[in-house]
Amino acid sequence: MAPFPVYPVDTGSVSSYFSSFPVRSCEFNALPTIQKALDETIYSCTTPGSRERKKAVYRHSNPAGNIFGLSLALCEADRVGYVVKLIEFLCIVDDAMEDLPFGEACIEHSILRQALHESYDDDRYGGQAVDLMKNFLRELRKELVSLGDLSTSLLLKTLDTSLRDRDSDDSEFTTLAEYIPYRKTNFDYDFVCQLLCWAMNIPLAVQNDPLARAYEHIIGVIVGLSNDYFSWEMERQQTTDRVRNAVPVLMKEHSVSEVQAKLMLKEVIVEEERKARKLRSDIMSQSVKDEDLARYVSGMELFAAGYSFWCATCPRYHRPQKEENPVELNPGFSIAVEV
Repeated sequence: MAPFPVYPVDTGSVSSYFSSFPVRSCEFNALPTIQKALDETIYSCTTPGSRERKKAVYRHSNPAGNIFGLSLALCEADRVGYVVKLIEFLCIVDDAMEDLPFGEACIEHSILRQALHESYDDDRYGGQAVDLMKNFLRELRKELVSLGDLSTSLLLKTLDTSLRDRDSDDSEFTTLAEYIPYRKTNFDYDFVCQLLCWAMNIPLAVQNDPLARAYEHIIGVIVGLSNDYFSWEMERQQTTDRVRNAVPVLMKEHSVSEVQAKLMLKEVIVEEERKARKLRSDIMSQSVKDEDLARYVSGMELFAAGYSFWCATCPRYHRPQKEENPVELNPGFSIAVEV
């Protein structure tokens, strides 16, 4: 099935958005699909009044655009709902795990992974934090398998690996070079790439192309570090035994202030975008153009653009939610922003 129609987003009035990538959105047409998938995921994975539900609702209160409408511009329309469910599920997992001590979070991830294996379908143990999420993932796995797409098994295998590795390192990073591979893993980036390939119906041969891999890496650095840049003010206030952000890494590496570290981080992101534009230009100007590779590269650029724009505008990072004054879902209330 073809992607939803897209339209350009005017980013000129958003001073915080410094990316050179153009933003496109499919929200006008995809909103009902996105909304339904979000409602199903949030209601299934969280309990009324819980911290995780409050954070999930607040995550989708951005008047500048829905994160999925902004970042899934080239995904096939009949797969957008599944992408929304899987990514929102991982966001809720993040919210549930971030306050757990490192060792307990590792155990909870292991319990959650059981939902991806048929041999555990009769095992109903949900740990201390992931019972609802495990049930949701089990049923979603069954639904995806029922589609009969041969690439689904690779998608689920990549998700299993991501859940295993995403919070498995409690090291204190002293350089940005050391931190970046961890940041991509913690972002579930290999899974995100596989998910976008699956949703865009990109052939396996393209996924294995060295040019595609090189472009993926650059985009991974951009989205991971862009998240760090915009989320730092929120994250610095969190009580956790593992702060994971490039800002304190750069502060330590270069013995600079927080303000200087953020400026340095911005410069790194801008330089990575320059590399991405150059590689994209080389790919698009090949004498024998691979249309699937070109489509994948375009989709990845739009993913990075939309995600960065969302990070630059979302209340989650710029007006951190106050626990004593939460946003809560009411029955029949749509969590998606009207456009």
